[in-house]
Amino acid sequence: MKDQERDILRKTILELIKKGHVHYTDIEKKTVATCLHFATSNTVRKQFYRYLLTNGYIERVSRGIYKITQKGEKLLEILT
Repeated sequence: MKDQERDILRKTILELIKKGHVHYTDIEKKTVATCLHFATSNTVRKQFYRYLLTNGYIERVSRGIYKITQKGEKLLEILT
């Protein structure tokens, strides 16, 4: 996956969480639908868990429910 595609995935995920789409399954479905040709459930999962959650850009509120952090807001500004 190219850096540009990764950035688009990350931006899309962060925007969805910020707009109130906080359930992982909802985020995954909408991201795959938005980033048509390169997004799959697997690529979304990797960016979501291995990058955004691990690095503190999003945080888990309860099971399957996430919110964007201040660090995530800053990343979103950079990606926009």
